[in-house]
Amino acid sequence: MKNSKHILILAAVAVIVIIAALFSGPTDNEISGAGDPVFPELLPRVNDVTYIKIQTNKNTLTLTKDQDLWTVKENNNYPAAIDKVRELVLGVGNLKRVEPKTRKPENYSRIGLMDVTEEGATSTQITMIAGTDKKLADLIIGESKQAKGDASQQSYYIRTAGDPQSWLADGKLPDKWEPKDWLDVDILEINRERIQQVKVSHEDGELVHIHRDTPDVRDFTLASLQTGEQVTAPYEVNNIATTFTKMTFDDVVDAAKADVSGKPVYSAVLTTFDGLEITFEPFAKDGKYFARYSARYNAEAAQAYQEKQAQQKTAATPPKTDLPAADPHANAAKKPVELKAAEEVARDVELFNKRWQNWMYQLPEFRVKNIGKKKADLLKKGDQPVH
Repeated sequence: MKNSKHILILAAVAVIVIIAALFSGPTDNEISGAGDPVFPELLPRVNDVTYIKIQTNKNTLTLTKDQDLWTVKENNNYPAAIDKVRELVLGVGNLKRVEPKTRKPENYSRIGLMDVTEEGATSTQITMIAGTDKKLADLIIGESKQAKGDASQQSYYIRTAGDPQSWLADGKLPDKWEPKDWLDVDILEINRERIQQVKVSHEDGELVHIHRDTPDVRDFTLASLQTGEQVTAPYEVNNIATTFTKMTFDDVVDAAKADVSGKPVYSAVLTTFDGLEITFEPFAKDGKYFARYSARYNAEAAQAYQEKQAQQKTAATPPKTDLPAADPHANAAKKPVELKAAEEVARDVELFNKRWQNWMYQLPEFRVKNIGKKKADLLKKGDQPVH
């Protein structure tokens, strides 16, 4: 009986040893490289990378660099999010080998390292090229887990293309590979204090006009209020303008292929105190909203504000007296509004139009609705409280 138990124990130990042998590779003494960068040539040449291809079994993501602009090929070469590209290149460059694992292809599927072209593969292959042909990295990534002793790092099962030897490597890489996840989703970012007015012309001819006289006035005024009319809440009016301060998209399409016809839902024109004028026109299609943008420099608007400021400054200058000088620190806490010079605004206009002219942007519904409020949506109704 004892002999039978001993045999069972020995058999179990043998199975464990065999399994361990399958998933571990040769020891560090047999294969050198533990602690070394996976791609030692990459970090010194991160700025030379001009082409990145990321393949999975389901998708291909191609990032290309022209001068300083990275674009996403699969999205009609729309600009890529530079911070994500930088994170990827540095992440691959900083990968460090920890320990060797299996070099047997029949074991790759258990750690997610099958070739991306194989049926059922869950791996990701990343290729980075400098110039036209210098390959700086060609990496296959499998399963991952949190790195030991460092919650900010991951441990990845990896192998380099063409080399059967797999490794456990530590580092930090992105985890989303859909082309749309790599787009620069920012459309517009503008300081709230710069906005002077917004005029929204609706399809039925109604005009909603909100404005303010100076940048330090917090709330916008709804024009054409009749006697007895009150807005429900200032923030409802303000939202028409503040929605422009940070605009991002859900998706972007080539304007020539957008297949959007008819008139826009409305046309909104935003003007800043320093003369930037942005036209925003959303179109409805299949329950979604696609918008086009354009910009121009409105010199008349900028000049009108400057002249008004000069007049107010002249009127506010007190006559000379023998009274003590005013405390120079009295308004120190009030930060002046930073407006842009005409040359800066003109340069912004050029950059905006270059970026926007060939595209239509799919936007969240709430952004379109915020800007497109009609006068009736902003007014107090009956006994409705005013906030």
